[in-house]
Amino acid sequence: MAIQSNTQAISAGRAVTSSRRYSEILLQIAIGTMLIQTLVVSNVVKGLVLSYVIILIYFVRDMIFAFPHKGRLNVALALLIFGLGFGAYQTFVQLLNLALHPTLADLPARVLISAENPQAMVLRLSLFTQSAYLFVCVVFFLYLLRRLLNADGPGEALWLARWGVIMFVAFGFIEFVGYLLTGGSIDFISNRRVGDNYSFGLFQTIQLGGVVIQRMKSLAGEPSMFAFSIMPFAIIFYYLRDKIFWLLLVALLLSTSTTAVLGLLIFALIEVIRFKKLLRFGLVALAIGAILLVIGPQTLTAFCQITLSKLSLENASGIGRFDNFLSSLKLFANSNILHQIFGRGFGYIRSTDGFTTLLVNVGAIGFLTFTAFVFYPLFRIKYNNDYKRGILAANSVVYALIMISVPEFYCFHIWFFAALGWYEYLKTPSEREYLKPPPTNESLTMPATPD
Repeated sequence: MAIQSNTQAISAGRAVTSSRRYSEILLQIAIGTMLIQTLVVSNVVKGLVLSYVIILIYFVRDMIFAFPHKGRLNVALALLIFGLGFGAYQTFVQLLNLALHPTLADLPARVLISAENPQAMVLRLSLFTQSAYLFVCVVFFLYLLRRLLNADGPGEALWLARWGVIMFVAFGFIEFVGYLLTGGSIDFISNRRVGDNYSFGLFQTIQLGGVVIQRMKSLAGEPSMFAFSIMPFAIIFYYLRDKIFWLLLVALLLSTSTTAVLGLLIFALIEVIRFKKLLRFGLVALAIGAILLVIGPQTLTAFCQITLSKLSLENASGIGRFDNFLSSLKLFANSNILHQIFGRGFGYIRSTDGFTTLLVNVGAIGFLTFTAFVFYPLFRIKYNNDYKRGILAANSVVYALIMISVPEFYCFHIWFFAALGWYEYLKTPSEREYLKPPPTNESLTMPATPD
């Protein structure tokens, strides 16, 4: 009987170990594909991208096999706390809507996520769809953070992300060259649809210095989202002195996106003001100018004119964004005090800036909660090597771009960098003074001792 019992125990242990191994593979694939936004498993459920599906499969496996395994982070408990807190918050907001009868009628229809009447404020469809996206992102964040804590370092995650970024940007260059050769789009991968058979993969061209080029977008769907996706990786690899930074910099410039310009400017401020790296940033700025001049003698002037026209509201895109911002901010300012504090409902609107999107949807409490989630661990760690400085800069730029330019909270790379910051805060005190170099890629080597 004892032998039989031991055999059963060994078999059960092997099953759990095998399940964990498969789950780790799923997480690795999700990290490698997290930037892909235009390839979906099905257009019936909008936004069902590959990385989402993989994390959902991981979650189901966890429910069956792995939740009893706590490791250094009890994911089940963390999800339960988040779910109860979020559910209670939104229940209270819906009761406020029933009692006070607010409306979204003063907003442009384009900022409403779901198509219900603007007067309908209780349990709008977008509350459930957007909450589902948020849940998947929280699951990804917790799984990644648990993996970082159990693996004692970010080396593997950064290595996987690096190759994912390389493939992502490589397809962007393939599209770019393909347009120069054929004069049309060669995107054979994107299948995501938005609206009435409208392809999420926007095909946009622009004239720079007398040459018509396709604005680089890769599988992000549009140039601004492309710039938002790769900007934090460009920053972290810059601090890690990885040569891939220059490839990402060229790709950012070829997107000709205001988001890219804003990201680089914010990054410059962090470098000069926070880390006193004026000379190093000056060299990078000169390199950017040289790249633009190499592309074409008139490219630098054209690039500046395009950016300034958006920032000065001289084109339709800039005017529309500013109108959305003012309308949402006015709605918030004219709301009663309770809706200013708690919001009108998660996922109700999506303005073209994250600041007013958060204020209207989840109020001042929701805005401050998201801000604390991003920055709290960053204020609690010591910046004694370039990698940690890169974590601060990358998260700060992502946060700023969300607030100003790209009101997107459901991209996995946002939660990827948040997990890197929280790992630095949560790892044991004896580990906080150094980082172990990743075992698989010399270009990601980080200092083993404080500067």
